[in-house]
Amino acid sequence: MVRVSNNLRNAAKSMLLCAAIAGCGGSDEKAPEGTLRQNLIQFSQTAYSAFGGAQNYSLTPFVPSADPASKDSDPVMAATIKWDVDGAFVKQEPFTDIPGAIKLTTKKAGTTKVSLTATTASGAKVRGETQLKITAASDDEWAKGDMRYSGGANIDFRSMFGGAMMMPPAGPGVCGLPFNITAMLPKDASCTNCHNTSSSAIAVEHTPTQTAGYSDEQLISIFSQGQKPAGYQFNSVFLKMLPQPDCIYAMFHTWMIDEETKKGIILKLRSIEPKKQAELDLAKLIQMARMSMMGGAAPATP
Repeated sequence: MVRVSNNLRNAAKSMLLCAAIAGCGGSDEKAPEGTLRQNLIQFSQTAYSAFGGAQNYSLTPFVPSADPASKDSDPVMAATIKWDVDGAFVKQEPFTDIPGAIKLTTKKAGTTKVSLTATTASGAKVRGETQLKITAASDDEWAKGDMRYSGGANIDFRSMFGGAMMMPPAGPGVCGLPFNITAMLPKDASCTNCHNTSSSAIAVEHTPTQTAGYSDEQLISIFSQGQKPAGYQFNSVFLKMLPQPDCIYAMFHTWMIDEETKKGIILKLRSIEPKKQAELDLAKLIQMARMSMMGGAAPATP
């Protein structure tokens, strides 16, 4: 009897030991291949999207190090990238506009993981991962955001800048300019005054390719208060040409928006078709500036 009890006790100990070292019977699950590299994937901490209603919500994770223009000392070879996603949450498709990118279209709300393995130019095996948070969306919420995004007040930039340059309004200027633009901007202006296909000379894309790394709270701070998270830089050549870009950016992104509409604008932004940032047309930008200041047609740019 004692011998049987000892045998049972020893067997129990063996089972516990096996469990501690991941099982005696072995496992088909392999350890991740390669060294985990931080910030390997664009949106390295968390990416954000939505799901619900009639709209499609997509984002395009990519590997900045795989870009031929990358200054990485040991860049990732785009052809070696293998993505791993949960098909229950997202549909994966190619996104050839950016080296090493994929397009993910959401299939349900929740939290999932996006990961990859790749090889660098030196032959090193690396891997990366990020969390993807997908919030629930509705058509009513999206419609409210779309109305504010597209149906707000128009801004007559030619009259605004041309008139201000010819006859500056009374009072001190702001943001290094000789006049105060804030006083001339309607607080319910439509986002499409600037973010539209016809303003391609100065357009800075704000599709999920650029914005999926911003949380809902960060997006609200950006489009209602003109405040980007610490450490983020402006991509706009136009802003970089101005004396106080942070101040001017805030002027054009400080609007009156109620809480429900803020939620809708987030969904609107997350539903925009992903698109790579195109090269900005600096010559056309200068021509537009001339037109604004002259209040009429600008001379042809050579």
